Amino acid sequence: MTRRRWLATGAGLAAAGAAAGAYAAWIEPTWVQVVSQDLPVPNLPPAWEGLRVVHIADLHHGRSVPLEYLARCMQRVADLAPDLLAVTGDFVSDADPRFGSAAAGLFAGLAPPFGIFACLGNHDYGIVRPTPPELARLRSVARDLESAGVRVLRNEAVRLARGSEDLWIAGTDDLWAGRSDPVRAMRDVPQGAANIVLCHNPDAAEDLDAAGCGAALAGHTHGGQVQIPLLGPPILPVRHRERYEGLHRVGGTWLYINRGLGWWLRVRFACRPEITVHTLQSCAAGAPRLRSGQAPTRRAELV
Repeated sequence: MTRRRWLATGAGLAAAGAAAGAYAAWIEPTWVQVVSQDLPVPNLPPAWEGLRVVHIADLHHGRSVPLEYLARCMQRVADLAPDLLAVTGDFVSDADPRFGSAAAGLFAGLAPPFGIFACLGNHDYGIVRPTPPELARLRSVARDLESAGVRVLRNEAVRLARGSEDLWIAGTDDLWAGRSDPVRAMRDVPQGAANIVLCHNPDAAEDLDAAGCGAALAGHTHGGQVQIPLLGPPILPVRHRERYEGLHRVGGTWLYINRGLGWWLRVRFACRPEITVHTLQSCAAGAPRLRSGQAPTRRAELV
């Protein structure tokens, strides 16, 4: 190969790398994907079949993730007309309480018929890496969310009723903060009753299953933010690296992991931010029953 061809090849590779870097930093982080997913819920009563649960996670409002972007995401959530909204933690990234107040304000105009439920994540306590619980900096995020009409579930459950048929919504506190207690969260849920548990960190799935969880919604991983084709994400903040997005079976529990809306560093590649629309479907102990035998559909939405 001649020197000129070497230079041309190098220039082409440099241009391709620059384009990929610009895409990963400025396009994909705010290119939100709406994912439609049938969610199996063991022993779900007929009255609750077809309920639309919109699921978001990891807003990470702070100096890096602007409120204007998150407001557009919440408008998209409102346009989806959920029956119930579930938010699985990490509302903020920065300690300034103004960010928590602003993040909570995003929910003030939403009024799904069956409510808005949430659990807290490690960043809501100020924890970036696992630390002893006494080092956690509990913020006012929960209080701000409750003031905005969001029911924050911290190792507790509530019963929803449609006629004489019940669905339980539970939530655990954060795993990295040392406050997750699935047994306490499920103590009021009758054995065998249909339930959905909100947890931030999917590494809690085994403990949730042991406590009687039927379906669980989680976040925390951001899908890795960068997914290398054929290899997957090189960096994941979980022990169970095989579970970083999508639907998984953990014992008798169906676990769904949302890729989140925000970021810690502004970069995403092959891992777009996600809003999930779950349609509840009854199932027994076997495989999930998907509508028409189809895999979950995905469609791109730029918001």
